[in-house]
Amino acid sequence: MSAYLPETKYSIPRDGGNLSYFRYGKPSSKNILAIHGVTSSNRAWQCFAKTLNRFGFTIYAVDLRGRGDSNSIQGPFGMAKHAADMEAVLDHANIDACDVIGHSMGGFVVTAMTAICPTRIDRAVLIDGGIPLALPPGFTAEMVLPLVLGPALARLAMTFQNQDEYLAYWKPQAAFERGWSEVLDEYVTYDLRGKSPNMQASTNAKAVEADSADLFGDPLIVNALLNLNSEVLFIRAVRGLQNEEIPLYPQSVIEAALENYPKVKLLTLDDVNHYEILLDQGCADRCIDLVYPELNVLGAK
Repeated sequence: MSAYLPETKYSIPRDGGNLSYFRYGKPSSKNILAIHGVTSSNRAWQCFAKTLNRFGFTIYAVDLRGRGDSNSIQGPFGMAKHAADMEAVLDHANIDACDVIGHSMGGFVVTAMTAICPTRIDRAVLIDGGIPLALPPGFTAEMVLPLVLGPALARLAMTFQNQDEYLAYWKPQAAFERGWSEVLDEYVTYDLRGKSPNMQASTNAKAVEADSADLFGDPLIVNALLNLNSEVLFIRAVRGLQNEEIPLYPQSVIEAALENYPKVKLLTLDDVNHYEILLDQGCADRCIDLVYPELNVLGAK
């Protein structure tokens, strides 16, 4: 599948620098705010946008502070700060409220928004993120993060001579065994910044470190989930970040956690890993059908 690019880029001043967000599709009354993961960017939403644009939706996808075209912002970070940024994006886009969808760490930003700016959300959707991650006994977040993120974290300290070398690093990753595409080409090359031969990923490692502290039972996230006023949809991938059989949210762990959060509705997407759920068109369309079953995306093809 070919890459699917946004129509317009916007930049708004925030404390620490300028925050960028992107509009996929023509303006409409059916708006979605899409929030990416911890080392990702707006380009994670290409497949979602291609399909949902076809059904008349407009996607506003951000580059979170410290990532992509917002990587000049050196801090502060954290879910509360990201949630405030998202409210500023909605203000700038003249959107009173809309559906808000977050993937991975973006799900935690959505969860924070349900507490900080709940009136801006028509419907909250969490895709393989947004529910506190469990820490193994005796482990800290700093110890667990490299095990969870794997190559996604390791690459932030690496340099690359050019785009070809960066693509060569990404292509063998187990998460993409289903097949490479031009969508992934765009996702990867957009992320690479700087000048040859010392090019690096756009994500600020300090942002990852600061933000990750909020993923393991931060009171803002826990209290937001405990005090939800309306149903939140949580979509779980059955395989992990490197296509491993143990997912980010094992079934038994997430079911036990959700006993505390009765407003969270759990759906599981079979035969998909943490990355494919957004970056493979077929997997993304299956995910969209869980979010918007009335569209019958797969049946409409």
